[in-house]
Formats: sequence, C-alpha cells, structure tokens
Amino acid sequence: MKTRGYLGLSLFILLAACSPSAKKLFTKAKAHYEMAEYEVGIQKFQQAKTKGYDSKECAYYIAECYRRSNRIHESEKFYQEAVNANTTEEEAYFYLAKAMKSNGNYKGAESAYKKYLSIGTNFDLINKAKAELNNLKQIENIVDRGSYYEIFNINELNTPEAEYSPFMHDGKLYFTSSRGADKMHLATMTGFTDLYEYTFDGTTKFSGQSKRLHEALNTEDAHEATCVFTKDGKTMYFSRGNTGSKKGQQDVDIFVTTRQPDGTWTEPVMLPFCEDKSWDSCPALSPDGRTLYFASNREGGRGGTDIYKASVDASGNWTPAVNLGSPINSSGNDMFPYVSSSGAFYFSSDGHPSLGGIDLFEVVKKDGKNTIVNMGPPLNSSYDDFAMFYRDTTLGFMTSNRPNGKGDDDIYEFVLKKPVVVTLLDLTSYFNFSNTDTSKTRLELTTVKLINEKGDTIKTYTTDKSGMKSDTLSPGKYRLVGTKDGYLTGLSEFTIDKVPAENLKPGINTFRKSAEVVLQKIADSIVFTYNNILYDYDKADIRPDAEVELNKILEILQNNPSITIELGSHTDERGSDRYNQALAQKRAQSAVNYLISKGIKTERMVAKGYGESTPVVKNASTEEEHQRNRRTTFRITNAEQLKVKFVNVGNEKN
Repeated sequence: MKTRGYLGLSLFILLAACSPSAKKLFTKAKAHYEMAEYEVGIQKFQQAKTKGYDSKECAYYIAECYRRSNRIHESEKFYQEAVNANTTEEEAYFYLAKAMKSNGNYKGAESAYKKYLSIGTNFDLINKAKAELNNLKQIENIVDRGSYYEIFNINELNTPEAEYSPFMHDGKLYFTSSRGADKMHLATMTGFTDLYEYTFDGTTKFSGQSKRLHEALNTEDAHEATCVFTKDGKTMYFSRGNTGSKKGQQDVDIFVTTRQPDGTWTEPVMLPFCEDKSWDSCPALSPDGRTLYFASNREGGRGGTDIYKASVDASGNWTPAVNLGSPINSSGNDMFPYVSSSGAFYFSSDGHPSLGGIDLFEVVKKDGKNTIVNMGPPLNSSYDDFAMFYRDTTLGFMTSNRPNGKGDDDIYEFVLKKPVVVTLLDLTSYFNFSNTDTSKTRLELTTVKLINEKGDTIKTYTTDKSGMKSDTLSPGKYRLVGTKDGYLTGLSEFTIDKVPAENLKPGINTFRKSAEVVLQKIADSIVFTYNNILYDYDKADIRPDAEVELNKILEILQNNPSITIELGSHTDERGSDRYNQALAQKRAQSAVNYLISKGIKTERMVAKGYGESTPVVKNASTEEEHQRNRRTTFRITNAEQLKVKFVNVGNEKN
C-alpha cells in the first residue's frame, strides 16, 4: 500500500508538471514578451515555471524580460539558472556575462564571455564578446584612475520613482521623472515619464518644489524626457514617444516647442531629421544653440545607438543628421551627449571600456585627435551612470541607478573635491643648419625623449606632421632629447614650476607650458662656429672658460657617436700668415686633445689650423671684429655616408 501511494504521488507530480495549464501560462507569457509587456511577462513566466513548465526556458525568458526592460542587474540569477541547466539558447551565455559585469563580477564576466566565444554563432555578438574581453583588461586602470570628484544623492528632489536627465536654466533644475503617473508602462509597470521643473527655495542647499511642466508638453500615454533649452529660454527640445501599446507610438522622436509671451508653450513639433522607425532621443545643444546632438538607433550606425548631430543653416532649416563616427561611436550603445559651456564633449556608453553598464566618458583632444576617456569612479560605477550637466566649473549633476539611492534612477550632484592643477606641455621640434643659424623650420616625425631630473627616460614622443606634440606633465625639471635620421641630436631643458596654492581657484586649473627642441641638419658644407673658445695671447693652452664651450662640442660627439669631425681653429689677421697658421694648428690640436681626455676616440677627430685664411670679417679694424675672426669651428666629415642612429641618452625604465 505504501509503495502504491508513492507511485501515485509521483505520477500526480509528473502529470502536474506536464499539465496544460503550465503550457498555457507559458504561451501567454510569451505573447506578453513579444508585445514588449515585460513586467506582465515576468509574472506569467514565473507562474508557468511554478506549474512545472521547462524551468530553464522560463528562466531564460525571465532574464530576457529584465534585460529588455533595462533591468539587467536583476537578470543575472535567471541567466545563470538557464546556463546551469544547459540551455540551448546560446545568447544566454553572452548576456550572463553582460549581467555579471553590470553587477561588478568582472572575473565571472570574463569566464562567461570566453564560454560564449567557444559556442557562439552570432557574428555580431562574437565581435562584441571579443571587444568586451579587451575592455575588461582596462577595468583596473579605470578604477585606479585618480578622481577629483565627490558625489551626493539629492535626497530632496529624488523619489522612489525614476528621476534623470538634469538640466539647469535660469536657476531652475529641469529633469525627467515617472513620479505620480496615472498610467503604467507595460514593459516595466512603471509610470510614464514627464518633464518637471524644480525651483530652489534657499532654505537648504537643495530644498525646493517640483512642478510638472505644462500639459502641452506632457502627455498622459507617452514618455516625455530629456529637455534642453536655448540660452534665451525661448526654445525647448525634448524627446517623446514609446507609448507601450501596439497601437501607439513605438519609437521615440525629438520635438521642439517655443515659449509664448504669457509663459505657455506652443504645440510641440517633431524635428524633420527624426525617422519614423528609429529611436531618436537624448537631445543636447552646442553652446551657440545652432547644433543639436542626439542618440539614434537608425540604420547605418556602428552599434545599438550612435550619437548624431544636425545643425540649423543660414536659412533656419535643419541639415540632415550626421553620424559622429569613430572614436565616439562604438559597437555598443552611445547616448546622452552633452556639450559644456566651454565646448567640452561628454557622453555615456556601454561600448567603450566601462565599469559595468553605461559609463560617463569625456572626449579629450590629444595630438589633434579625439581620445575617449572613462571618467572613472565615483562618477562611474558598475551600474548605469549617464546624463551629466555642469552647473559651473566646480560642480554639476548626473544620473545613476546605483544601489543605496532613493529608488530607480536618481539625480546626483558631483563636486570637485579640491583645486586641481593640469599642466599641458606644448612641444615643438624644429631644425636649422648650424648653431649660428637663427632660423627655425618645423621638423615632423621627430623622436623626442622626455628625461626627468634623475636621468630616467619617462616618455618617448613622436611629433606630428606639424612638428608638434602635447601631453600632461607634473611639476619638475625635464630634459628633451630629439633624434631623427640626417640630423644631429637636439637637446633642451625646461622646468614646470609648482603653482602656489593661493594662486589656484576651485576646480580644474589648466596651465600651458611651451618647450622646443632644435636639431641641426647634417651636411659636409655646414660649419658649426663657437666664438667663445678663447686662448691667452700667443698661447694654445685650454683656459677654464674655453672648457665650457668645448663641452658643448663634447656633448654633440657623445650624443652622436657615428659622426667624425674636423675641428678647426681660426686666428685674426694680425701677425704673419705663417705664424698664425702654426698657432692655429696648435690650438686646434689642444682642443682635440681636450676632447680625447674626455673619452672621445682619436680617430673621430682631425685638428685643422686655418690661421687667418678664412676671416669672417675681412680687414677687421675693431677688437670686436678681430674677436669674431678668432673662433673654433667643426664640420662633419662623413655626412654623406652617415645615417644617424637613435641614441639612448637617458636611463630606460623597464
């Protein structure tokens, strides 16, 4: 009897697992899923799973519902459940990795991406997985990057609902929120978003009152979001769309409205460059108000969403939208562009190396090219961090859905902690034809070593086609060593002084330092002249003051070990030719002997006495003119055969 009872119970469980109700629930759940009604879908998939429908399939679709409704952090355990049960949905492995990364589990994400690459067949996702594996290698550098900021949740403004996309105009803060909505969006069962205005009352730093904007702007059954104003406040751009209904507007477009004298707004009009079947959102204006940047998933982009721009022409018409291209747009989602009053460009992305979800990035000009820089923690986290706005140079606002906030997306204030000094080095390489040639011509593709006070080579640059290079340096004393085939090594020194604290203002203080290095062209015909290598009258001994000048020639020989030279000595025209010739030869040999004593090989130098045969000033009559004729020169004797090699002048750091 007991055995029969257990068999009967097992049969009942088996029948329940295969019951029509479970399959019916799954079918309904799938229908909601296909209609993008994700929150209802999650509930139905959970019920189907409880009733005994295939748990791995239910888990996979629950995870998909969370991901597609922008809740990827909650999807991880369901993707993991599907993977553990050996789901046949190969994309589960890719999105498990993405979910792990968004939750800060970087090691787990690395493993899951590698697993996907071993089984994946989707070409697009394979490329994204490879890109993400490369991005994960940069996590440590992003985390270790020095941060100048502190962030604070604006508790007075935020609610348990979503608040995002802050924008300030005329002392008021405008933002997007799903608070107080009468109608829920079926994808997430959260309220439709509207545009709000926050007026500060001055009682505390952020105390004030929120007010929903005019009904002409906010509609009951659609999302309105991310508004921006022109400087005069008379024109507003914002996004509208995505009703959540099959019969309603499925995508998002950008609208424009104009403020009337009585403070009301005109009926919003969709901008002409928006496309019916694309998601066009996140408007941002250039400082002059004539260019609008926005995000779109229209065809022809590089990834999920790209950043585009359109401008108002001289006739007041909008030009066609143009994709900003690489390196700003990636294979991922690039959105929420923002241009500060200084012209600096910021945006959010999950396609560039990030800490998890979408991160904040800055576009920095380096060597005439745009470089994308992750702004690092605490502005960025493993969650979504986006939609920033600078109120001034020291503080601003941003959005994040990181833990310990008031609810969904929250608006945060970010503040520069202390004055920050950034010194930009503007380096230029030149060439001329001798040490007495005062002209300078820019020299492209010069290799320039930057050497610190300890003699360590800390950086090596290559100048661009205009002979220039820029970099950021700390205070200190530096030496530049420039090399290029066909030129003598160029040397220079410069110092970046520490700026006294009392001279700094809050925020980022940017200073520029110019430095240059000059290389001399190598040719047999070029003569290098040194007028200050002096000798006592009628003598050839090297005086202490002559050593200073001879050491300049010594440095050239040391830094260019392939050259051989003729070192010449010249006298003035006083005295007999024969006497001056003999004296000049002795002096030239004395100079050569000095250089030999400093380690220069004998075979690299030839002493040549010219006497008075080649005066600079013929028939000299003044002591100054006689002095110009008494000079030491050298010329390179193997210029035709010579190819100058790169020389290690500093101590290379491993």
